[in-house]
Amino acid sequence: MQKKNSTDRARIEKKILQEAVSPLQARMRGDMAQRGYSPLTQTIYARAIKDLVQHYNNRSPELISIEEAQCYLRLLKKRKANLSTIGNHTAGIRFLFEVTFGKIWKPVSPLRQRMLEDMDMRGFSVKTQLSYIRSVIALSRYFGNRSPATLTDEEIRRYFVHLKVERKLARQTVTIALCGIKFFIEITLKRDFSLTGIPVPKRQKKLPVVLSLPEVRAILAKVQSPRFSTCMKLIYACGLRLGEACRLAPTDIDSARGVVIIRNAKGATDRQVPIPPAIVALLREFWKTHRNLRWVFPAESCGHRCGSPSERHIPLGGVQKAFQLARKAARIQKAAHCHTLRHSYATHLLEAGINLRMIQEWLGHRSPMTTSVYTHMTEQATSVAAQQVGQMMADL
Repeated sequence: MQKKNSTDRARIEKKILQEAVSPLQARMRGDMAQRGYSPLTQTIYARAIKDLVQHYNNRSPELISIEEAQCYLRLLKKRKANLSTIGNHTAGIRFLFEVTFGKIWKPVSPLRQRMLEDMDMRGFSVKTQLSYIRSVIALSRYFGNRSPATLTDEEIRRYFVHLKVERKLARQTVTIALCGIKFFIEITLKRDFSLTGIPVPKRQKKLPVVLSLPEVRAILAKVQSPRFSTCMKLIYACGLRLGEACRLAPTDIDSARGVVIIRNAKGATDRQVPIPPAIVALLREFWKTHRNLRWVFPAESCGHRCGSPSERHIPLGGVQKAFQLARKAARIQKAAHCHTLRHSYATHLLEAGINLRMIQEWLGHRSPMTTSVYTHMTEQATSVAAQQVGQMMADL
């Protein structure tokens, strides 16, 4: 038995030496080696970090916050992973943050743990959970780091007066804080939030910016990189969100049926969107340039800190920057961005006579009211109304 264990240990050590590790992995392994960790433990901890990175769409570990790492560990418990896996992942991730990064792994208070569990049970995304937690932490800091459970309704009201009147924060920022604190009071503390007398900020109804078809073609023609150009053409041709296009996998494209499957989209839902044959051919030709099995748009090599191209998709910020450069090169003055391609897609479909209900399904909107805003953006509706107004005012 001992001989078998020594053979397995030698095999693991040989595998470790053969692996190409990034400087961050080498740094972490060096820290573990200095503390006398065995090669087997080093491999287990490295695997825990790899699983953490994959959970957050192959984001660099240095860009993952402690709160996100703790949320991932709670998710493992929620998925009923075995105790050995949970313990190894917890130890490995804590070692990375505490020793390699030199950060303080703050223990979660019972009150925050309860709020996190309440959000977990309701299926809130990690991003929403972090926003709500930050809102409650900011409330506590405003009152000298007092426990938010001890704050009175009048004190909470005074805090929102501070946000809106004194700091003059944007409506959306105040709304996020309001939602997070309201959830904490109503769900976690089980108190009546309406007694605070804080009104919900009125939602501003702004029409989206829409590009005409010639403007779309002019911008896309100015994109220099084939990677960014193909991605933007896919966004416009299928009405996708930027993240949906960047995270698309080759297996999500069903060329036989002429659809692209968007998985785990906004609201944790899947949907199918028709994809033009010309775009399928364009994607096929672009895929041949890299043949990545995981991503349609893999990231180019960004250096050792970001990992290999096969593990990461194209960065969203890179596509946004390429769009703005192309917009300026095309001399388009509208305040457009990548999401404007999605707005333009919906508007152009309406102008082509496509049913509004069908467009709603393709866009992934839950309510038809969300899609109906594009009816005000079509050229037909605008021109007909303008002609009627012109006839009424002709004799003035």
